[in-house]
Amino acid sequence: MANREKQILRIIRRDPFIQQQEIAELLGISRSCVAGHIMNLNKKGDIKGKGYILSENSYAVTVGATNMDVTSYVFSELIYEDSNPGKNKSTAGGVGRNIAHNIALLGNESYLISVIGDDFYGETLFEQTKLSGVYTDYLHKLAGEVTSTYNSLIDEQGEMRVAVNDMNILEKLTPALLSQSKTLIQNAGVLIVDCNLTEDALEWLFCHAENIPIFVDTVSTFKANKIRHWLSHIHTLKPNRLEAEILSGIKIMTLADAVDVAAWFHQQGVQRLALSMGTDGVYYSEMGGVAGYSPTIPINIVNTNGAGDAMMAGLAHCWLERMTLEESIRFSQGCSALTLSSELTNYPNLSCSKVKKLLELKS
Repeated sequence: MANREKQILRIIRRDPFIQQQEIAELLGISRSCVAGHIMNLNKKGDIKGKGYILSENSYAVTVGATNMDVTSYVFSELIYEDSNPGKNKSTAGGVGRNIAHNIALLGNESYLISVIGDDFYGETLFEQTKLSGVYTDYLHKLAGEVTSTYNSLIDEQGEMRVAVNDMNILEKLTPALLSQSKTLIQNAGVLIVDCNLTEDALEWLFCHAENIPIFVDTVSTFKANKIRHWLSHIHTLKPNRLEAEILSGIKIMTLADAVDVAAWFHQQGVQRLALSMGTDGVYYSEMGGVAGYSPTIPINIVNTNGAGDAMMAGLAHCWLERMTLEESIRFSQGCSALTLSSELTNYPNLSCSKVKKLLELKS
């Protein structure tokens, strides 16, 4: 799709009833030029019918946290209560932002709904997110607010040992603010939400997404509880072992336990489950459909931060591409493995071809 056509689609998603002359004035082009682009979009099926009814299932919307990741890496065995030689890196992060970033890298049209402060971190995050290919029309800059930060300590094995987050600004992502994105959400091919959101924000999304499939990243054992009463609204859930145990009340010690947990989630209404078992791989299950186990992809682990976000992005990408659940799980594990091999929260060279090449190499 041409860049000008993408710009016109973005404008129409903000205001489906906008006039062609208004679009022309916004873009600094003639009305006849706008009419030509809209005719092309109609022929391609991106716009259908009268009144700019947008074609569905063409883009992803992610709602969640945007923050600056400040990561410390130690060079040798971690010594507590002492100064450790190492290095510090600051990178764009946040579960929702990472997912949206990865979806864009995989070649999909990706929108992010989130909040940042009008400070240095906020400006940096806005520019870096936009450069990644994510549409930032609904990345709201809030005056007088402090942008979220996530400080983590990575040991010599690449494992995160402790982290501190300051995410109070997410309380400002209210239903009133989310309502500005209602048209965008209700025409999406997939809606991805993370449990960093407030319970009010999650409730609004579950109640207003209509028939759009909702993919949920549980984030942590503490935050996973926020979706306990909304499981019937979730299409795809991606918990880890501990988060699944907290929600289901079933201890997961064996693969047979994972089967029981999946059955429990399906009874609650969850359509698809992608249960991360850590180094034991992923157990996946679809209500009334396929189920199975996919072993982990061996990789040299540099940093575990962002690996789960990459997997969720992979699942969303595969849904938009109409891939089977089994194919989706393996592709998503490939996205995660590439991210594990990088110091950065988002693997900078993530692409479909890179993932496929990795999978072929490891098969």
